[in-house]
Amino acid sequence: MEEPIANRRERLTKPKNKMKAEINQRIATLLENPEIEAVRVEVRTAFEVYKDAREKDVNTQRAAFDAEERPAPEPGEEPIRFTYQPDEEDARNDEMYRSFREREKAWREKVATEQRANLDKKQTILNSMKELVANEEHIGKMFDAFNALTQEWNAVGNVPGDQYREVHDAWHRLRDEFFYNVNIYKQLQDHDLQVNLKKKEDLIAQAEQLVSVTDLKEKELLARSYMKAWFDIGPSPRETYEQMADTFFGHTRGALDEIKAHYDGIREEMQKNLEAKQALVEEVRSLLEEEITEAGAWSAQAEKVKDVQKRWKEVGFAGRKDEQEVWDQFRGLCDLFFQKREAAFADVRAAQSKVRERKNEIAEEAAGLAESTDWKQTADRLMSLQKEWKDLGSAGPRDENRLWKKFRGACDQFFSARKAQFADRDKEFKANQQAKEALIKEIEAFELSGNHSNDLSALKAYSQRWADSGHVPKRVFEQIVDRYRTAMDAKFDALGEKRSERSVEAYKQRVNSLVAGEGADHMARKEERILRDKMDRIRKRVTQYENNMGIFTGKGAASIMADLQKKIEVDRREMDEIRQKLKMLREARQGQTPS
Repeated sequence: MEEPIANRRERLTKPKNKMKAEINQRIATLLENPEIEAVRVEVRTAFEVYKDAREKDVNTQRAAFDAEERPAPEPGEEPIRFTYQPDEEDARNDEMYRSFREREKAWREKVATEQRANLDKKQTILNSMKELVANEEHIGKMFDAFNALTQEWNAVGNVPGDQYREVHDAWHRLRDEFFYNVNIYKQLQDHDLQVNLKKKEDLIAQAEQLVSVTDLKEKELLARSYMKAWFDIGPSPRETYEQMADTFFGHTRGALDEIKAHYDGIREEMQKNLEAKQALVEEVRSLLEEEITEAGAWSAQAEKVKDVQKRWKEVGFAGRKDEQEVWDQFRGLCDLFFQKREAAFADVRAAQSKVRERKNEIAEEAAGLAESTDWKQTADRLMSLQKEWKDLGSAGPRDENRLWKKFRGACDQFFSARKAQFADRDKEFKANQQAKEALIKEIEAFELSGNHSNDLSALKAYSQRWADSGHVPKRVFEQIVDRYRTAMDAKFDALGEKRSERSVEAYKQRVNSLVAGEGADHMARKEERILRDKMDRIRKRVTQYENNMGIFTGKGAASIMADLQKKIEVDRREMDEIRQKLKMLREARQGQTPS
């Protein structure tokens, strides 16, 4: 008995559920920390690990679903589609993730609020420092106030990033102003100022060399290190301070402005690349949405998609933030297009493969009959093969002409020989025509007796007589065959025989011949392999059809899916016939009468 799919999903995902529970427990433990900033990176990593585990569950459940054999849906009934069944750990993880996102959002808002508050505090400290530098003259009070303001400044946390440089530049200028005043009040020796002057002159000389540094990262690191060293030096003579500062910061900030301009150019170029790639995404989307009704049009449409893919490769990087997202969109649409094309051609290729296989068999059989002198039976067989060849359709552009030449050559060889041997073929065919017409009238006049076995035997006898009655003139062939089929189908329909039952009933004669005579066991095993191989091919084709049904959306999807559903139903009926034939073959090999 087939294991229910729900049980199979539970069994296959049980070890992973344990792993997901351990991950959830780890996340829950981390989230117990009231300081979200301390654990948020580790928490995000744990959520990503859980996401991978959940994806494996999805794949496992899908595999179990695909392996499940289900009865074909009734006409008009929607086929059963795969739906992922989340477990309690998934629900727990989703709830913890929502809670984490809310806490992280609140933390970010809190940080932003604190930084704005810190900016206000530092602006207040700067105002106090300005007042101290401008008005206080008592050296003791100046140092007390300066130390208090410095301590207060250092205690204040970060400010918004776009305000950082302006605020800290102002602070360091005021510190320099303060020390100028302190040096004046303390009557510092000019030597101290000259030492600082020399240090700043050396820094200016180093800053002048920034223009020759070609590596932008190195240039940025040097510029910032020079600026830090400048602020750490302390005051130099007042009369040259402003000029030297302008010179120094002209070099350093000029280098930083150059770096900024470079990266701004890169960002601008990446934005253009992003817009170009988004346009290519929309171009593929338009090609995908176009309705294609002829098989030959797919090649031209595919070339257009490949041209877009070629142009995509010529577009540069779109930036770390957007590149992956736009690529996923582009690749997904291209994959969907080629999947759609593959689905459209899958039926054609499958049919051509089947036709190619059968036509090769026909050509081989015809080649073996080419030198036969059993004129009637061989001619009947070759014409039967010719009709089958015509009804089969194309074997594909690569093989059709080759197989046809082989088959036609064998037929021409036989019929040329027969024509030379039998000049009165038309007379024979007319006689056959009269016999077949008489047989058709006899079939039409035949009345069922009510005994199912006797009536079925009578109809089989008619079928054998029809086969034995030979060929008819080509001009009346289709007409007379249609009359015969109409007459026989009417009797079979009245008898209540289904087409599949007719096929199985006819197979009993083949089974009896397979299990009798020399080499019977070998022939029976060979027949069983052929039937099972055919069953596997049909089953794979049904699976492919069912997968294709999940691909199509949008305009025309309903028509395509209805066509696929009809093909699935036909294949399932053929699989049922094969199962009955295998049962008959097995019973015959065991010495039982086929049921």
